[in-house]
Amino acid sequence: MRNIDLIREVTAAAAGRWPDVLSLAGITVPQSPRQHSTCPACGGNDRFRFDDGGRGSHFCNQCGAGDGLDLVAKVNRCDTSEAARIVADTIGIDYRVTETNHEAASQRREQMEARRLQREQERQQRADTETSKRRKVFTGKYQAMAAQAKPGESAYLIAKGLDGFTYPVLPDGSLLLALYDEFGTVTAAQTITPMGVKRLLTGSAKKGAFHAVNAQEKPQSIIIAEGLASALTAHLMRPDALTVAAIDAGNLLPVAQLMRQQHPDAQIIIAGDNDWHMPGELDENGKPKQNIGLISTEKSAKSVNGWASLPPTEHEADWDDYRHQNGLDAAITAFNESMYQPQGKAVTVQLKAIEGGKKDHQGADPLKPHVVSRKDGVFWITPKVDKESGEIINNEAWLCSPLEVVGLGRYESDDYLILCWIPVGADKPVTRSIPAADIGEREGWRSLKAGGVSVTTKNQLRAVLADWLQRTGTRELWSVTPRSGWHCGAYIMPDGEVIGTPDQPVLFRGGSAAAAGYSVHGTVESWRDSVARLVRGNPSMMLGIATALAAPLVGLVQADGFGVHLFARSSAGKTTTANIATSLYGQPDLLRLTWYGTALGIANEAEAHNDGLLPLDEVGQGARAQDVATSAYTLFNGKGKLQSKAEGGNRALRHWRTVAISTGEHDIETFLLNEGIRPNAGQLVRLLNVPMEKSVVHHEHKDGKQHAWALKQSWEANHGAAGREWIRWLAEHKQEVNDALKTAATRWLSLIPADYGEQVHRVADRFAILEAALLMGRVITGWSEQECRDAIQYNFNLWVQEFGTGNKEIQRIIEQAEGFLNAYGFSRYLPHPETDARDLPIKKLAGYREEDKVTGRMKFHTFRQAFQEEISQGVNYKTFASVLIDAGMLWADHDGGHTRKTLRVGDKQQRFYVLMYAPDSAESE
Repeated sequence: MRNIDLIREVTAAAAGRWPDVLSLAGITVPQSPRQHSTCPACGGNDRFRFDDGGRGSHFCNQCGAGDGLDLVAKVNRCDTSEAARIVADTIGIDYRVTETNHEAASQRREQMEARRLQREQERQQRADTETSKRRKVFTGKYQAMAAQAKPGESAYLIAKGLDGFTYPVLPDGSLLLALYDEFGTVTAAQTITPMGVKRLLTGSAKKGAFHAVNAQEKPQSIIIAEGLASALTAHLMRPDALTVAAIDAGNLLPVAQLMRQQHPDAQIIIAGDNDWHMPGELDENGKPKQNIGLISTEKSAKSVNGWASLPPTEHEADWDDYRHQNGLDAAITAFNESMYQPQGKAVTVQLKAIEGGKKDHQGADPLKPHVVSRKDGVFWITPKVDKESGEIINNEAWLCSPLEVVGLGRYESDDYLILCWIPVGADKPVTRSIPAADIGEREGWRSLKAGGVSVTTKNQLRAVLADWLQRTGTRELWSVTPRSGWHCGAYIMPDGEVIGTPDQPVLFRGGSAAAAGYSVHGTVESWRDSVARLVRGNPSMMLGIATALAAPLVGLVQADGFGVHLFARSSAGKTTTANIATSLYGQPDLLRLTWYGTALGIANEAEAHNDGLLPLDEVGQGARAQDVATSAYTLFNGKGKLQSKAEGGNRALRHWRTVAISTGEHDIETFLLNEGIRPNAGQLVRLLNVPMEKSVVHHEHKDGKQHAWALKQSWEANHGAAGREWIRWLAEHKQEVNDALKTAATRWLSLIPADYGEQVHRVADRFAILEAALLMGRVITGWSEQECRDAIQYNFNLWVQEFGTGNKEIQRIIEQAEGFLNAYGFSRYLPHPETDARDLPIKKLAGYREEDKVTGRMKFHTFRQAFQEEISQGVNYKTFASVLIDAGMLWADHDGGHTRKTLRVGDKQQRFYVLMYAPDSAESE
């Protein structure tokens, strides 16, 4: 691949994802566009800004500005071409596929790796030097301040009612707080003025450093708070626990992990700050505010299997604020009652609340109207005092059937409420996402009622319910996505089922027309002993299984999606093979989709089948050729149509990665040609045409008909379990999967002759994935290694017989030129130099023809317009000319700089494209 082509491909592939690409390349950039940080190239402090803008734009006061590729070049001290290769290796672009000198390629890779290691060592040395400098600055400053400080009580703590605690106090009254690392070394320090202004000493290494309020060798409980005052309050509430201060929310996670490492059996409680804000409140950037204290607390607790506890307030507060406002006894009660473990809390805790009933916090005022959620529904309570008895009477107004808010979600720029309820007449809860913008609106009520929630019809009470929904429930963050596949460390099936344990709660918001088919019958073993056993020994059917196994694999390793199209005119078992493949994940008859639909509809299904198998049956039955042609690109290009928003701007592009298995009586190329559409080679290397061959091994059955019937009975009784087990296996063996793919790719690279076209090499990569999937899938199928390799090789040979070994685009250009000359070589070209009057007039004259006296070939001097607009129609004329020159069909000077030659016609010298060819004798208009 040429350097300029590689740079273009890398820049396009990394667009919009530069932070992740740079991270994979070992370059750390700040997350916020306005945040200044250390320059990853020169190492200078607070001089670097990463604006991104989709191009990786950045600016350094010393290094200057540039895009993402420029930054890679600066950090690695190389040119742009070398930077493009580094990024290509990072994101999986293979720019070496056309390398024919394997020894040179290997040497080149070794040199690149050596340079990379050298650059890494240089970066580490610079980082160590910078760290050492900062360490010296901090140590000197801290020792000087510690020498001036005297033990005493801080005015800051006394003002908070936390007297009796002795700390070093500086001459100006500021408290000097030392932070220690895991080895007991002071690595950071903070000063707190009497007015509460906090500053970290220059050069402090804060990450993982902490201040322990008390000392315990083997604590049973550990409480981690953000600030010193909160930690002292936590110590007063739980004096039996080891209590430490992490200084801020960002340091909670490192300190929690250090505590878990030092005390593996202790209970760890994160006493976080409640950074509460009004629902819908925006920050200074115009984005919805987030409760950073809650997010940091739960994230830290999850990482160490610990507990979280936040002040139960509807205003911003930490535990010291809560103690100061409500007293120590109330704080102790609230602290113990508010403790929870974030793991699984989103559904399990809230479901208990639905089933058992739970009251909202009313505060101190018993006469304040409030909402109560009970097992019989959600009610608006308006308390009143009975004038005679003085008792409080709670008047109830019904709002809706049992309903709880279990979290908040976001997808792209849209926010969601995650709601859990038990539909009327059902016994199992459902969890759904409702756009935050729809809460209180007609669309929101319609969504709830359609999902089985009964809602009051009174507008005034609906307004109360809408306010309550936006202010109640946990603030746990969920990941909402319309795409199935790998997400947050787990796998989402197209029906919403989550396989594995995600890093954070996930909710599928998409939908497939075949969602009902993702059912499970039988076991992995029963599927292996029935379906897989009967498939064994039949290469076409084994290819179907390989395609199904490859579907979740390509998503795990971030490979490109592709499809396999099985075709045969007779009843050779095409649909049977598709059903066999689909049986890994569910009921084939319900999962099988059709080409009979619009390109947009098929794209929607691709998104719902992201990282999964997309079965498409019978391309010739009702399918529009143009939709098939479009889908052959979009399905495996992985991007949807660019669409505008009603309020202005464009919607975010939809993305997916899928593997399809398609069937039909004709191959895709023939089907499109019959409909007047000439397919591009890009379509044919994305959707692979493989002739379907009948089964030859029928096992205990006497013929193919009985064999097919036995397979049908097998997959109807056994489906869904094998695919789910395969997905679990992939998640647990990621390194083994990557190693197997590399091995297969290397083997297939050695199998394909160097003189084969680039497109053949690209398709060989697809078959390498199929082979790796089938080999690893032996844990599911039970087949032997040799059987798997033989089946894939057999089908690759069938594909080559159909496609050929050359470049399809070049072949078609030559055929297009030959076709024009065969059709019009003698009817639209005048003989030269002598023209017979009988040859005139000629409609749409294309040029002049003359016979080459040496070779005997005919030269066709073609007008520029005829060549550029007719002969090369549909192809860039310069590319068209270049191919014909290489094929010896078009004249060009010795260096190819000129492709047109002069010819005297009458009294004028004219310039022509000179085509050289011996056309067929038949003529036509």
